Amino acid sequence: MDDSDILDFSDILASTMHDTKNSLGMLYNTLDTMIGECQQKGCSVQQDHFLLQYELRRLNHNFIRMLSLYKARKAQFPINLDYHSACDCLDEAIVVNEPLLTSKGIDIELECPGDLFWSFDRELIMGILDSMLNNAYLYTKDKLTVSAKREEGYLVIQLEDNGPGYPDCFLMDSRRKSGSAGSHVSFLTGSTGLGLYFSALVARSHTREGREGFMQTMNGAIYEGGVFSLHLP
Repeated sequence: MDDSDILDFSDILASTMHDTKNSLGMLYNTLDTMIGECQQKGCSVQQDHFLLQYELRRLNHNFIRMLSLYKARKAQFPINLDYHSACDCLDEAIVVNEPLLTSKGIDIELECPGDLFWSFDRELIMGILDSMLNNAYLYTKDKLTVSAKREEGYLVIQLEDNGPGYPDCFLMDSRRKSGSAGSHVSFLTGSTGLGLYFSALVARSHTREGREGFMQTMNGAIYEGGVFSLHLP
């Protein structure tokens, strides 16, 4: 066996992550079925099932991000642009996560004009929305607003919650070089900032007429909690 027959270790990791991600998907679907049966029977452990569902989705999102970053390192980050209804995408992401969020008493509001269409990579943006909504299960108190609007030539997709807000080390504007989200790890909460780093990469990969997309995190707005914003040109 010569060197050309030996797989690169990163390729082995990527293949393992892909298989693991598929296994997590099967576990999630099985758990989703169990939750449906539990709701009919009024099981006392239903809330524990929702917590397991949250953790499985969080793991799955981590694997998806890692695989996407692996592909970005091997070649140019793939972007598939097409025009989509921003409202339909936001509504679909909410529907998927609504059972988990409402199980904790979280009220979700959608604010989006019905005629708002934009060119973006639907799969990547839906992945970010799904991940951020899933995170809201842990971090928000009981309110969450998901919105989309046109602002200064950008599509702005925003999630606002009434939780404790982002720690100072995770407040960022991806247009600035300093304060990379991927460089911060919290051993208290288990947060690595990888989700924010991935969101910034996806936003930056959306370009139009010399302008790049960007991502922001801040605290305040209507609920005085955390605010996550994607700006796509």
